[in-house]
Amino acid sequence: MEIQNKVRKIHIALVLLLGLNSKLFAQDVGENRLQKSEIEQVFLSHNLTLMAQRFHIQQAEAAVLQAKLWPNPKFSIGEINLWKNSSSEELPPLIGKYGRYQQLEMELEQTIELAGKRKKRVQLQLLEKENSQLQFEELLRNLKYDLRTQCLELQILQEKERLYTNQVDIFNTLAQSYQNQWKEGNVSEMDYLRIQSESIAFGNKLNEIQQEKIAKMNAVAAYLGAKGKALFIADTLGTPAFIGTRQHEWKIMALDNRSDYKIIHNESKKGKAQLEIEKAERIPNLEVSVNYDRGGNIMRDFIGLGVAMDLPLFNRNQGNIKIAKLELEKNKVEIEQFRIDIEREIDFLSARLSNLESSLKATDNGFDGKLDVALERYVRNFQQQRLTIVEFIDFINNYMENKESILERRAKYLQYREELSYLIGKDIV
Repeated sequence: MEIQNKVRKIHIALVLLLGLNSKLFAQDVGENRLQKSEIEQVFLSHNLTLMAQRFHIQQAEAAVLQAKLWPNPKFSIGEINLWKNSSSEELPPLIGKYGRYQQLEMELEQTIELAGKRKKRVQLQLLEKENSQLQFEELLRNLKYDLRTQCLELQILQEKERLYTNQVDIFNTLAQSYQNQWKEGNVSEMDYLRIQSESIAFGNKLNEIQQEKIAKMNAVAAYLGAKGKALFIADTLGTPAFIGTRQHEWKIMALDNRSDYKIIHNESKKGKAQLEIEKAERIPNLEVSVNYDRGGNIMRDFIGLGVAMDLPLFNRNQGNIKIAKLELEKNKVEIEQFRIDIEREIDFLSARLSNLESSLKATDNGFDGKLDVALERYVRNFQQQRLTIVEFIDFINNYMENKESILERRAKYLQYREELSYLIGKDIV
């Protein structure tokens, strides 16, 4: 029922997202500007890997249904004679005048499983079903992390494209101006060529970024089921919201929310259920039968009852029981190791977050804007020949280095946050 409700919610969400999806799938040209939250909504509805994984959940439900079924009864007919001999006795006919010398035996046999084997198998299949649901959640956790990483990398490329486009525009304008002044003899050819070479260098770098951006858009589109649509992420890379350090809280959250950690615990439950099944297999099943014999015994029409059971003298399933017990011991060790790994990874990532947070806080919040103001002033002063070309290019290099450093540190902090959300199995707020 719970899975059906989830599937129903997904179908409702799909209908509600038709308007949003038309922005991404209905256009053949143009640029699709989407928030990252909108991209995730499209991902949840259209990712083919997720759609395929949902079939595993339905298969697990069918396996539970199969485990609940009783063994089919067995019906057999035998000892039918096709002819008679001199010793044949005459019997009442079966149909009309046919069957006066016809012998016949029929048997109906039913297997009755003892020691609750069927219920124990159902319990194991219910755990398998829970495992399929957890594996779906784990797949979703991994794909969401990958998608968010790709989107963040696309955002970085968008910001770098904007940064270098601005420089290309500035140097193209300066190069055109210096070309005119060089022709008039107001500036040296060396200065003109220096400006022109800087313009070409920034243009080449911009082209490299744009090529990377196209490839990254294709990578993001692959998660959305889109076919190479141009995509622009509307979110901006501003100063990130700092989350501080809450290692103890994050460790508790991780152990409560991590689907892969739950899978290991579920494997332990499956091991216990399998051990119960193996113990139950020590008790043989009971075979109950009803048979009818016509003309084959001292009674003309004989109806008899029978029971059969294996005698557990040699095989009491000892080997399989030991295997199941050892599997349980192995699961206990794996759970403990997994817990240690989770806590260690959170400690390590918390240290990196704390260090980067301190670095970002040490930077003046308005420093980014002050750089842009300084750029405008330097460009204006250079155009008015108040600066030498060496001073101007030196400032440009310093400006670009600082801008890219600020961008990369902000992006790295956001990437660490995404890694922390991935480690915890839940978005950090």
